[in-house]
Amino acid sequence: MTTTRDDILSFALGQLAPADEARVRAALEADPALMDDYHADLAALHALPDELPPQAVPAGAEERLMARLRREQAHARPNQVLPAAPPAPAAGPARHLNWRLMLMSVVAALTLGVLFLRPQPPQDLLSQYSAAPGAQVQPLTANGQDVGQLIRLPDGRAYVHLNVLAPENRVYQLWRIEDGKPVSAGVFDGQGIVIARAQAGQTVAVSVEPVGGSEQPTTTPILVKQL
Repeated sequence: MTTTRDDILSFALGQLAPADEARVRAALEADPALMDDYHADLAALHALPDELPPQAVPAGAEERLMARLRREQAHARPNQVLPAAPPAPAAGPARHLNWRLMLMSVVAALTLGVLFLRPQPPQDLLSQYSAAPGAQVQPLTANGQDVGQLIRLPDGRAYVHLNVLAPENRVYQLWRIEDGKPVSAGVFDGQGIVIARAQAGQTVAVSVEPVGGSEQPTTTPILVKQL
């Protein structure tokens, strides 16, 4: 089943059923391009409040917001109760509230639901993949220096892990070398990336690129490896 952009957005908001969530998570792990879409949706979600100017507060908005937050929080952690809504303001001129604060509260509530309802991914992917049954761990070297590890997985995937994070305001970009030319296989701002189909004899490379990646490498690769 094809994973759509709507699926990815629903996954980011924690709105999928368990079976669909597992399907989308597997698709993200297998496809760096989909993972980039997922990160882009998260960034857009968090940036949304910044696009909205202050507006007049509709009647009853505060009470509705607090009620929604209590529902979201109760669904995420049934034993925790949010404070009661503040009392309604006295009659007088219409007050103004920055909708940015309200939207940030909703985003925070949704995030809590995602964190507490979705199984937490392992923080140490290197250990996770290294311990997988049938995994084969190989060192990655460049200019005689140990720069990371390559973990071959029995399902045909491979995990590339580098020893250090990318420089500030830069990302790592993985390339497949096809017919002597580099083809982007995704960017990663952490220390590792999954190669969905690690074919024997295939050559891959990693370079340091601007945030968002480049169409072609703009720096000398820090790693070139034949699988």
